[in-house]
Amino acid sequence: MPAVFLLAGVCAASIADAQTSTNSYNARVAGAQTEPPAPFVITDLVPFDNPWGLDFLPDGRIVVTEKSDHMYIVVAAGTKTPVSGVPASVGANGGGGQSGFHDVAASPTFAKDHTLWFSYVVKAADGNNHLTLANARLVETPGTARLTNLKIIWQEPSAYSVRGQPGARIAFDPGGQHVFLSVGDGDIPDAKGDRGFTAQLPDSGLGKIIRLNLDGSTPADNPNATAPGVAGQVYATGFRNPYGLAFSEDGKLWETEMGPASGDEFNQIVPGGNYGWPLVSNGNHYPGDAYMPGQPYPRHDTAPQFVAPSAYWGWFPTTSSMSPSGLVFYKGKQFPQWRGSALLGSTSSIALYRVVLDAAGNVTGVERYGRDANGVYTGSVRAIKVNPFNGSIWYIRGGGDGMLRKIMPKT
Repeated sequence: MPAVFLLAGVCAASIADAQTSTNSYNARVAGAQTEPPAPFVITDLVPFDNPWGLDFLPDGRIVVTEKSDHMYIVVAAGTKTPVSGVPASVGANGGGGQSGFHDVAASPTFAKDHTLWFSYVVKAADGNNHLTLANARLVETPGTARLTNLKIIWQEPSAYSVRGQPGARIAFDPGGQHVFLSVGDGDIPDAKGDRGFTAQLPDSGLGKIIRLNLDGSTPADNPNATAPGVAGQVYATGFRNPYGLAFSEDGKLWETEMGPASGDEFNQIVPGGNYGWPLVSNGNHYPGDAYMPGQPYPRHDTAPQFVAPSAYWGWFPTTSSMSPSGLVFYKGKQFPQWRGSALLGSTSSIALYRVVLDAAGNVTGVERYGRDANGVYTGSVRAIKVNPFNGSIWYIRGGGDGMLRKIMPKT
C-alpha cells in the first residue's frame, strides 16, 4: 500500500477544525436513519437514455446530458432540443462503462457569454482515458442549439487510464471566481490488485478535488499553489468516487462519495484535507477483489490524520450500499422545513436522501425517501438541482429508462 502523505502547504488548523467541528454520523446505526412519509409528489417530464448531469440556465430552462455524448435544452413544459457540437467521449454509442459524457454547469458568466462547462472521459493522444473539463459557447436559433468555441480547460495528466469511477462533478464557488472538479480514483489496480492507490499520488489528479480559476490557471491561494503542475491545482485529496459536489448556503463545500462495499460518505471539504482513501474507509473490500477479498479497510477512527466523513453509511445493520450521487443544498419556498438541508441522490438504494445539519455543520439526522406521497418510486437519483425561481426540486432518474422529474409539495 502506498505511503501516507499530506499535501505540502496544508493548514493543520483547518484540518483539525474540520475533524473537531463535525461528528462522524453513522446513518446505519439503529434509529439514525429514518423513513418518514414523503411530503412531496413526483411528476415525470421528459425521458432520457442514461442521463448524467443537469443544470438550470438563467432563464429557467434546463440543460441535461446523457452519458452517450448527448446534450439537450429542456423547457418546463417538457419539450427538449438537442445540442450539437458535443465533444466525443468514450461513452459514444453507449460504451465506456461508468465513463462517458458527464456533468454540465452553466457558467457564472452565462448571462454575458452563454458559456457551458462540462466534463467527460476521452481517449487522449497517449492512448489512455483521461477525465477532461471543458467549456464552450451555447449558440441558439429557433429550434436549434449548438456548442462553439470549445476549450479544454483541464485534463487529468498522469499516465494512468481511467477504467471507471470518474467522479466528474462540477461546482462554482458562491462568488463565481473558481471552478471545482471532483475526480475519482479511476478504478486502477496496483501490482497486488488493490485499487485506489492513485488517490494518494501527489503528481496525479485522480482521487482529488481540483480548484481552478475560470481561465484554467491555478489560484494563488490553493493549498499547494506554488507546486508545479497538477499538485498546485489540488484542493483536497484521498477520494474514491466523488459523485456529488456542491456548496451550502453558508459557503462551505461538500462532497458525496461512493465508497467500496458500503462505506459511502458525506464530506465537508477543507482546503488541503486528505480524506484517506484507500488507506482508510468505513467500508470493506468487495468479496471478489483480488486483494483482501471481503476484508475491512482500516477505519477512519484509527487514523486521525485523515479528515473523517461528516456522515457515512457503514456496515451496520446491513451490508448494502446506498451509492450516493448528485448533491444539492435546499434553498427555496416550496419546502421551508428543508432549508439548509443537503439533498442527495442514491443509485443503488434508489431513493432521495435528506441530510439534516446544525449551524456548526454537524449532521443531526438522515431521512430516506424511496417513494413519494402517492407511492411512486423515487428511482435512481443521478443528479439533482433546485429551481432557483420557485424552489421546486428537479432530478434525473438514471438508467436506460431515465427521466427528468420534478418534486413539489404534497397538496
